[in-house]
Amino acid sequence: MRSKTNTFASKLMTKIQRYEAKVAIVGLGYVGLPLAVSFAEAGFTVFGLETDKKRLDSLKRGKSYILDVSDQRIASLILDSGDLVASDDFALLQQTDAVIICVPTPLNKTRDPDLAYIISASKCIVEHLHKGQLVILESTSYPGTTEDVLLPMLTRSGLTVGSDFFLAYSPERIDPGRTDWTLKNTPKIVGGVTSTCREVACSLYKRLVDNVVPVSNVRTAEMVKLLENTY
Repeated sequence: MRSKTNTFASKLMTKIQRYEAKVAIVGLGYVGLPLAVSFAEAGFTVFGLETDKKRLDSLKRGKSYILDVSDQRIASLILDSGDLVASDDFALLQQTDAVIICVPTPLNKTRDPDLAYIISASKCIVEHLHKGQLVILESTSYPGTTEDVLLPMLTRSGLTVGSDFFLAYSPERIDPGRTDWTLKNTPKIVGGVTSTCREVACSLYKRLVDNVVPVSNVRTAEMVKLLENTY
């Protein structure tokens, strides 16, 4: 008999490969909005979750507030096809197969990343976390954030990482205004809490990115982002 881990993972990867998986992007800023648009344009149903009312109002009128995303692309996906839904209703997470966290982590007074937005997003996610779901953190933070902050919150659901749900870290690499290096051709680093987590997350990003680079664990992926930012 196939293990529960392989069953959930294989079912999710099959849905991803068939573009049947529903994807939620939490945070529609300069990282989240282009990502949401790219997934929707690739053929996925996407829920963009945002708490900023001005941003939501703009998107629902088919207007973009991000330089790299045109009004035409927003209007086509939200007003015409409906492949992208912009909302502040986190109950939509119950319908999704993958959740990608793209919230800001501004530096506080002591020059440490403020994790308040990550924690807030995690609290909303755990309320709707279900078996077979993939959660990916893209927000920049220190090594250990995924396993020491996010993972304990998600396991409060009673689900087990790597078997019931999958958790990964893949640092955002958006460089606003660049047309030579885009989401599609910029190598995407992916680390998973387990090897199965990594495999499932890589499967999702391969639908968008030409070169997906799996690394040994989430702490390595988190450190890669810090080194890149330092450089």
